[in-house]
Amino acid sequence: MELTPKSTARIDNSGLSLTNLDQDIWQQLSAAPTEKNNRFKQYTLATATPDGLPDARIVVLRQVDEDSRSLWFHTDIRSKKIAQLQTQPEVLLLFWDDEQQVQLRCRASITVHTDNAEASNQWAKTWEGNRKMYLSEFEPGSVRPEPYPGFPVTLGENLPSCEASEAGRPNFAVIECRVATIDYLHLSRAGQTRARFEYTNGAVNREWLAP
Repeated sequence: MELTPKSTARIDNSGLSLTNLDQDIWQQLSAAPTEKNNRFKQYTLATATPDGLPDARIVVLRQVDEDSRSLWFHTDIRSKKIAQLQTQPEVLLLFWDDEQQVQLRCRASITVHTDNAEASNQWAKTWEGNRKMYLSEFEPGSVRPEPYPGFPVTLGENLPSCEASEAGRPNFAVIECRVATIDYLHLSRAGQTRARFEYTNGAVNREWLAP
C-alpha cells in the first residue's frame, strides 16, 4: 500500500504546513526586538576575515521587516566586523531557541548604513544606555595597557545626557541583513523537522528537508 506524503509537520502539538511555518518564523522574528526574554533577540553573526578565516560574535536583533525579509543590528563603525562585511557582504545568521528547540540558519546579504536616513532614524530610537558604548575613545579590539569599559571612564555607571550622547553618532552603524534563505530545524523526541525557505525577487520557495 502506497503511503500519502504528509503536507504538514507536527510541531508543539500544532500541524503546520510549509506556508504556516514560514509565517510563524517571521512572526517570531518580528516580535523579538521588543520582547526582553525572546530567545531570538540575540543571535550569532558569522563572517569571514579578509584573509578567509572564520569569525563570529553575538549581536542584538534591533528591527525586522517581514515584507523585505530584512533584519537589522547595530555596531561601531570602527569595529573589525565592518571591514569584514565590506569585503564579503554575504553572512550567516544563527538563531537558537533552547525552549522551543528551534534553530534558524539564515544566509543574508548585508548593507552598511552610516550617514543616511536609515541610520539616523534608528539612532533617534536608541536610548542613552546603548548610545554610551559609541562614546568610546578607542577602536573596538585595540590593545590597551589596562582594562577599559568601552566608554569614557569618567561616566562610570552613569548615563550620558541625550545631548552628550550625540557625540557617539559618528561611530554608529546600522547593518541591514537581507535574508536569502532560512534553514529551519526543530528537535523533538517524536522526530526532527527540517525545512528550507528561499526568497528570490519577491518569490518564496519552500521545501521539507531530511534532518
